Amino acid sequence: MPRPPRFFISPEQVSGPHIIVTNEDVRHIATVLRMKIGDHLLLCDGQGTEYTVKISDIKKSAVKTNILSQTTRENRYPIVTLGQGLPKSDKMDWIVQKTTELGAASIVALITERTIVKVRDEEKRLVRWRSICREAAMQSNRADIPRVEGIQTFGDYVRRLNSGPGTLLLLPWEEATEPIKGVLRGRPSVKNIVVLIGPEGGFSAAEIALAHEKGFHAVSLGPNILRTETAAVAVLSIIGYEYS
Repeated sequence: MPRPPRFFISPEQVSGPHIIVTNEDVRHIATVLRMKIGDHLLLCDGQGTEYTVKISDIKKSAVKTNILSQTTRENRYPIVTLGQGLPKSDKMDWIVQKTTELGAASIVALITERTIVKVRDEEKRLVRWRSICREAAMQSNRADIPRVEGIQTFGDYVRRLNSGPGTLLLLPWEEATEPIKGVLRGRPSVKNIVVLIGPEGGFSAAEIALAHEKGFHAVSLGPNILRTETAAVAVLSIIGYEYS
């Protein structure tokens, strides 16, 4: 039996034994997929719970469903936060999409000393990135949607970072000599990882010093210098491999 189509909802859409699907998903269910009363869907609340439901009514603005069963996926560890130096053009869109597919739990764009982009329409950017996260999470069969935080300066973000004993802080840097593999394999039970990726041009000496002061491990991703968007994907891939 083919797997039912899958959509994200908010927890507030669950009402007793029913879930009401609204917004752009209604058109996709009714018009694009041409689904009918009695058909099944998979609905995820973005926080790890997935519902198997049966369509009971279809209207222009809403699709009503009855819950048949529900499952909750356990958190996969480590939980990864990506602090990404804001790159130019539309590279951030691509980074958000690919790191969502690779399992990032939280993404924050950072304004650094070498950031070229002039940030305008921040709210519009955040809406776009959150939409990309949602679509990428749906496509990659995730049960959750990464949190996209507001744009912050590198200094503010690093100084406010409150990391506990179960958190590993990583700073991929072209001048680092310690391979990331050794650092990860030395922390097999880590619960949280925060990764900082520089923009084009990398981090400044002052930013590297501040990160070191806060406990970040400078790690090497290999002998080649990677583009900012490549580095983000490489780190998430390496983490996923080492902890799978």
